[in-house]
Order: sequence, then C-alpha cells, then structure tokens
Amino acid sequence: MTDGVIVRFDGAGAGIADLSWGQQEMWSVMQVKGSSLPFGSVRALPKGEAVADVAAGLRFIMGRHQSLRTTLRFDPGGHVHQVVHACGEITLDVADAGDDNPGDVAAAIAAGYKARNFDYEHEWPLRMCVITHRGAATHVVKVVCHIAADAFGLAALDDDFDRRHERTGPVTALQPAEQARWQRGPGGVRAHEASMRYFERLAANVSGPQFSESADPRTPRFWQAILESPAGYRASRMLAARLGLSTSPVLLAAFAMALGPLTRGGQVAVEVVVNNRFRPGVADSVSTVAQTCLCVIDTAGVPFEDVVARAWRSALGAYKHAYYDPAGKAGVRRRIAAERGRTLDPDVLFNDRRVRSRQLADAADEVEDVWLPLLRDELSRTTLTWGERNDSPEEKVSLNLCDMPGTLCCDLWADTHFVSPADMAGLLRRIESVLVDAALDLTERPDQESREVGT
Repeated sequence: MTDGVIVRFDGAGAGIADLSWGQQEMWSVMQVKGSSLPFGSVRALPKGEAVADVAAGLRFIMGRHQSLRTTLRFDPGGHVHQVVHACGEITLDVADAGDDNPGDVAAAIAAGYKARNFDYEHEWPLRMCVITHRGAATHVVKVVCHIAADAFGLAALDDDFDRRHERTGPVTALQPAEQARWQRGPGGVRAHEASMRYFERLAANVSGPQFSESADPRTPRFWQAILESPAGYRASRMLAARLGLSTSPVLLAAFAMALGPLTRGGQVAVEVVVNNRFRPGVADSVSTVAQTCLCVIDTAGVPFEDVVARAWRSALGAYKHAYYDPAGKAGVRRRIAAERGRTLDPDVLFNDRRVRSRQLADAADEVEDVWLPLLRDELSRTTLTWGERNDSPEEKVSLNLCDMPGTLCCDLWADTHFVSPADMAGLLRRIESVLVDAALDLTERPDQESREVGT
C-alpha cells in the first residue's frame, strides 16, 4: 500500500533562463531516445529514522537546490527555457512493505518510477518514496530526471540529504541558471571556441565509419549486455597503481584495444563523457554538467602500457575541451559533414559513471601482494548477462562503467545491425582479458619500466 505526505518548500532564487550546456546536451539525448533517462538510488535508512525525518530531508533538498524546483517551458518556436520556482509542494510517497522484504519493495518502486517519463512542464524532476516495515522507516528511494542531475550531481544530492543538519550555510556551487548565464558571457564564448578548434583538429583524423554491417542483425535492434568481473576490477587497480594513474584511462585503453577486431584499422575514435566537475564552482553542484568530447586512440602494434599512455593524453585533451555550446557544436559537425560529403556521427561512447571508485589506486606492492596470486582464479567468477532490448536509438557501441563494490561492471549497449550479440560478448570478454594479461605481464617486468607512463 502506498500513501503520501505533502511537503511544502521554499528556497532562494527564482526566474527564467536558458538551459545550461549540460542541460542542453542531456535534453537532446532525451529527445532522441524519447525518455527522461531517469536514474537514482535506493538506500537503507539509519535505524531510528522516521517518515517525518525523511520529509524534513526532502523539504531541505528541494529548497536548497534550484534544479529540483525547476520545470521546463517550451516556446512556440521550439526553444526550451528552465523555470526556477521560489516555492511549491511535492508529495513524498510512503509505502508499507507489509510481509514483503522492504529492500525488494524499494527496488520495485524505483523501477516503477524509472518506467514513467517525467512531465517536464508540470512535475518536479524528483520522485521520492520512503519504505516502512512494521512501523519503522527502512529505505528511501530517490529517482531524478536526467536533466536535473547527472551521476555526480546525484551523489552530491545524497550527501546533502544525509548531512542536512550540518549544511547550514547557503549553496556555494553554481546552480544551472547561473551556469547558463556564465556560458552566454565572454568566458563561455572563449571556452566554446577553444573546444570547437580542438574538435575540428581531431575530427580531421577520423577517416570514416568504424564499423561494417553486422552479419547477424536483430530485432529489437539495440541490445544490452552486462559483464561483472572481479578479475577485471583487480587487474585494473593493479595496472593503475603500477602506471601511476587512475583506473579510468586504464579502462579506456582496454576498451579501445578490445574494439580492435570490430573496427576498421588500428585507430579508435571514442566520444568520452567528461563530468566537468573540476571546473570552478560546479564540483558539488546538483545539476547535470557532463558533456562529451572526442578521443582518438591509436592501438596498433604497441604494448598495453603505451596504449594507456595514449589514452591518458587523449583523455586529458577531452577533459579540457568537453565544455561547449551543444547547438554550436552541431553546426560545426554539419559543416564538416558537408565539406566531406558524408555524415560525421559518433560511433562509440565511453562513460565512466563510477563515483566512488575512480580515485588513484593503492600502492602497487600493497595491491599485488594480495591480489596477484588470485587473479587467474578470479576469472571463474565473471558473469555475463543479457539485459534490455529495444529500438531506442543508441550509438553503435556504448560502454558504461558502473559502481559495484569489488567488481568491474561493464554495461554495454550496441546496435546489432553493426555489432552482433556474439561480437558484444566477445568485446566484453576481451576487455577483461586485456586487463588481466597486461597486469600479469607488467608484474614480471622491472619496476622502473612499468612506471614510466605516470612520470
């Protein structure tokens, strides 16, 4: 049984503004897919937390973060504005688990929230429910529309909810309307122009489509496969520690090498999702600031650590230049396509969604001493499962790295008209084998040689 509590809120700031760049990029993806791309969290509540406490937390975050009290306005010409409201009310759903497992009930409610698109003009971009069991509040479900927050924005939101009693001062992070105003000014124009010059230089090195048509196209067209690899997790951390890097460029390099048998030539072009939270004022912003930038990585004829070095350098360029006006980039893309006489569409996407596990790996000796003898044995624990299938447009290959304790979780979507289900499975297995083989190979080399990438 589901009930509800009306929560009234008010907060600083109100008005109408253009969408920020991050919002624009996400809105365009949502339009193509016909989905709000909702995502969120299901978390156990501390013992003693009551429904009234959760309601107070909801009131706090709604008042504190403008993105949660924002709706969209659509002009007759198709232009989209964000409308920030100073006050309002939202319903906190309350579900009694009865005789069922409260965690299972919470997961089912989250799935139901995610299955329905948001009403962008009339609904707040947050759905929230507290689960009760035998009179006690046990879990809270938060699901947000992707235009309101990205994965790192959700982490900031969860942190604010949990530590609301400590957050007595005003929000210091730039909220979406403030971001949009800066982006329309001189600093934003300079950032956009620099990013477009970089994009044009890289695009000149992309010769054409990377994939041939598949011999095994399926209907529905787009398939999902998920690899969970404890061995890949351990190997990637060992490699990162030995090479003096974070695991993200290591995994990008493994992905690029694993794509080799499916692409034309030894060069891989990948659109990398950049979280952009190293930029001034947005580290803790509950908003969506992530954008994509092209990486071109040459994988032919060199050892893995050299591919990692190339991936790292290319990723650094992407981090610097993934900040631009999406409409302006679309215009540049159209012009380049017209000059070449063919479309210039991204084939491959790499999205490292991990929030908790992207820091620099432990010291090499600490990791290797414990994990090296277990690495090959861990391969027996790998699982590959098939997920959703639909006809919602995707890139030809899209790899998402997800937070999962103690395992490398690779969430792969592919267009079976270009990458067959068998090729999808082979790609995921190659990512794992590239990592494990490279980790074992590097541990057998002299220490100085294995650390050259990070120096």
